[in-house]
Amino acid sequence: MKYFGTRSLSSFMHGLLTVAWYLAWLCAALAIVLGTVIVFHEQLGSPFSRGMAESSRSDIRDWERFQSLPLGVRVLILPYFGAVMTLVLMVLRKTRSLFSNFKDEVVFDAGNVRLIRRTSKLVIALAVLTFSAGSFLTAVILLLICEILAAGTVLKEEHDLTV
Repeated sequence: MKYFGTRSLSSFMHGLLTVAWYLAWLCAALAIVLGTVIVFHEQLGSPFSRGMAESSRSDIRDWERFQSLPLGVRVLILPYFGAVMTLVLMVLRKTRSLFSNFKDEVVFDAGNVRLIRRTSKLVIALAVLTFSAGSFLTAVILLLICEILAAGTVLKEEHDLTV
């Protein structure tokens, strides 16, 4: 199996990330609408008690606790989710660009090093916002890959100047 170029793993990943990009935009639009309705609608009732009789009591209590929060506190939740969705969209955009380069067989390039470095910083911000240790570990691994790719880029440039 080819990893770079057309009809390769990179080409497949680029297509998959393109689909994920549009799905993320759709989810963001739905989240804006649903989030606004949930935050500002006072008498929404518990979504857990409507169709799920076997729903746990803790889910119902959490929902009732959320609904009992003052409106100002509930409004503060919207920017948080907006920031998370923005970071997710930015990570997807940068990753799509990276796999587009890989699809075009551009691997050891300074632009790819910048893309990976920026993506890892965005993933670190996302990990901090979502309290995700897995995302933080992924960002650290991306930083390591970035340094490896940077060293490979320097070697490729030296090789290109030699030949």
